[in-house]
Amino acid sequence: MNLICNLFPIALQRLLISLFCITMLCSRCLWAAPYFRDSGLVDIPTGQVVEHGIFNLGTYFGFRNAGELPRDEAALQLDFGLFDRVEIGLTGVRHHQRTFLLGNLKVLLLREAGAIPNIAVGIENIGDRIDSGLDDIERYERRSAFIAVSKQFSLPRIHHITGHIGIGTRRFVEDIGMSKVLNGVFLGLSKDFRPAFVRGDLTVSVEVDGRGVNTGLRHTADSGLQVYLAAEALNAPAIDGKEIRYLAGVAWTNRGLMKQIEAAKRLAKQAGRLASQAKKTTKEGNE
Repeated sequence: MNLICNLFPIALQRLLISLFCITMLCSRCLWAAPYFRDSGLVDIPTGQVVEHGIFNLGTYFGFRNAGELPRDEAALQLDFGLFDRVEIGLTGVRHHQRTFLLGNLKVLLLREAGAIPNIAVGIENIGDRIDSGLDDIERYERRSAFIAVSKQFSLPRIHHITGHIGIGTRRFVEDIGMSKVLNGVFLGLSKDFRPAFVRGDLTVSVEVDGRGVNTGLRHTADSGLQVYLAAEALNAPAIDGKEIRYLAGVAWTNRGLMKQIEAAKRLAKQAGRLASQAKKTTKEGNE
């Protein structure tokens, strides 16, 4: 507990506690979801992993495109990185007064360099089995393995844009709509912006998750606060009449804080070197 208190300012502690309480109490139909993973897009994994020492903690909700936007689901999740090679994710779930804990694991095989892309393999939804009876259960099938490739491209006017493609089992495969053709293949595009008026980073993405077309927007403030908005199954009429679903989430990452700490360390080292040089120069002058 003392470690947590040292890591988070009081305001962030209150925010995270509130997120946890809201998530655990908010819905009778609550189950794990793959949305908004820190190194992914809306629903698909990418070839990237969370950096060493970085974590992301947040909650998100799904709403059906119906009268008064009834809520479908919510979940609380934590993603963190180890050794710049391994990403571990945990999802806390409460369903019908029962509590579940599901995990995700991703390992970076190749890091992007020149023509070589990022390549990662992983497995999702490790842990407790959620019983049948939930709508669209295909999204949450246990032990869904995948391999994902990501590569950044430089294009005229658009400048840097990142492409993602991969193939997976179980939750990535359905016998409906375009999934019959893709057979586990998923793909997407993402683009990062840093417009001055939003005081942070914006990431816009579009993807085909093996079932349908999704699009999302993520804003990451300099403080580390993240807000997600997305729409899932934009091709709903083409996938057996499934409804478009809207997704919203909020999270906090320590990535910005860690960058500030590293910058402070560099400044401290530079100041130490300058002080040492000044002391040496003064000593030589006195001699």
